[in-house]
Amino acid sequence: MSNSIFDLEQEILQFANVTDDIERVTKYFVESSDWEGMDGALTDAIMNKYFAIKELYEVKFDTLWHTFDEVCKEYHIARKLAGLERDKELQSLFDEE
Repeated sequence: MSNSIFDLEQEILQFANVTDDIERVTKYFVESSDWEGMDGALTDAIMNKYFAIKELYEVKFDTLWHTFDEVCKEYHIARKLAGLERDKELQSLFDEE
């Protein structure tokens, strides 16, 4: 199995789907007749928990994405520098001493 930055990016983006899942459960809770007649205070408390969890995961995802973006920048700079060093070494093979 090949793990690359692209693979990691895809996995991170899949992680972001957790907020969609929370939204889906929340929508089900609001729209389903299974929950009709529930005490309003209890319903509000449950909905507030769902929204808080969703917001928490949005913050976590944003933090994760920022870290990933910074690592990608460092990775590409390092690759570029490694390429320059390799080019210098190759050029030195052809330079006359």
